[in-house]
Amino acid sequence: MKNTKIRFMVFLTIFAITTSISFGNSNFPDVTSHWAENYIDYLSSEGIISGFPDGTFKPNQLLTRAQVSVLLANQLNLSPESSNFPDVPASHWASGFIGAVVSDGIMSGYPDGTFKPNNPMTRAEVSSVISSAYNMVQSSTGSPFSDINQNHWAFSSIMALVDNYIASGYPDGTFKPNNSVTRAEFSVFMAKSINPQFLQGAILSSEALDIAQILKDEDMASLASYAHPIKGIRFSPYYYIENNHQVFTAAQIPNLLQDNNIYFWGIQDGSGFDIDETPQDYFDRYVNYRDFTSPDEVVYNNVISRGNLINNIPTFYQNAVFVELYVEGTAQYSGMDWRSLYLIFEEYNGDFYLIGIANGEWTT
Repeated sequence: MKNTKIRFMVFLTIFAITTSISFGNSNFPDVTSHWAENYIDYLSSEGIISGFPDGTFKPNQLLTRAQVSVLLANQLNLSPESSNFPDVPASHWASGFIGAVVSDGIMSGYPDGTFKPNNPMTRAEVSSVISSAYNMVQSSTGSPFSDINQNHWAFSSIMALVDNYIASGYPDGTFKPNNSVTRAEFSVFMAKSINPQFLQGAILSSEALDIAQILKDEDMASLASYAHPIKGIRFSPYYYIENNHQVFTAAQIPNLLQDNNIYFWGIQDGSGFDIDETPQDYFDRYVNYRDFTSPDEVVYNNVISRGNLINNIPTFYQNAVFVELYVEGTAQYSGMDWRSLYLIFEEYNGDFYLIGIANGEWTT
């Protein structure tokens, strides 16, 4: 990923993210249209997790320590080991799996010598075992969560999952480390841990917020580092993209705002007039008209109908993905002055680069 910086608040502001992996109709009737459907179906297709005899998955059922042991031991192909806990006899259905994860250093027992196999696992405990199982390390030093500080026993594990885009917080700025984890939530943690494709939305959404800050600061040299090496960046005044919209190369972008030449950027919706402006004037009107660094909504690769224009980003950029940063309108204008910043990315030689910046607004 090109110049990716961790932006914790992306996880607290994202309201609509779609994964890049889809499995069609779910194998489980109680998972169809569930927010974790793709993750659950992926794990099911890989034979990692299964449902119940009645054909359901029970996504909201809490996950126990024994069940987590089985899932991790199976996915990591750990050999069964004998467990040495008084509450996990050899006859226990998960005894060999529990012994395996303990032997591998992924999980451990309690100070009283028990394992408590039937205890539900908390978000803090799951963070600890996931970070240990998949060798995730913490890269940040602070915490974005009001209920987690450096003195919390699982601080490093929680931050390791956040830094690696596996776990996230809640809209109120908390992590809720003591909340029990459901089967659906654990499925998301595990799917993200073993399949990088599930991380693409979170990573690019985070990167989009970094680019929004760069645009706000008019730091064009930094913007150039995100530009596609071959295609450059196309600037579109609306989310209906056309071939005649201006494209600038990575080499041109650092000095773009010092360029006093007047360019044709497209056709003004409603009036039909040409948009003939300097790059600075265009930026003021179509890029930085609103502050997109703290959007009300971050949408990954999903067209949300907001105005009366056709959004042709998915068809114009058929090999790309996009992030929409949406800012709500004000009461003064009955919400009609909403704006969106669309940042469009395409993969090149294993990295995603910015190939388009488009404006979204209500048009007549």
